[in-house]
Amino acid sequence: MTNHVHLLLRTGKVPIASVMRRLLTGYAVKFNRKHNRHGHLFQNRYKSILCEEDAYLIQLV
Repeated sequence: MTNHVHLLLRTGKVPIASVMRRLLTGYAVKFNRKHNRHGHLFQNRYKSILCEEDAYLIQLV
């Protein structure tokens, strides 16, 4: 089982921090309910890197 996921997101009007908070909180709540547990699910804050170069974007996809 993998312990992380990679996402490629395009920024818009809604800050990525808001999107990630909603995504991760929702996932943690559902996971905790399903497994009858409570508390933190994730160890650390998510990591975000700005992709400004076309060559790096091509590597990502």
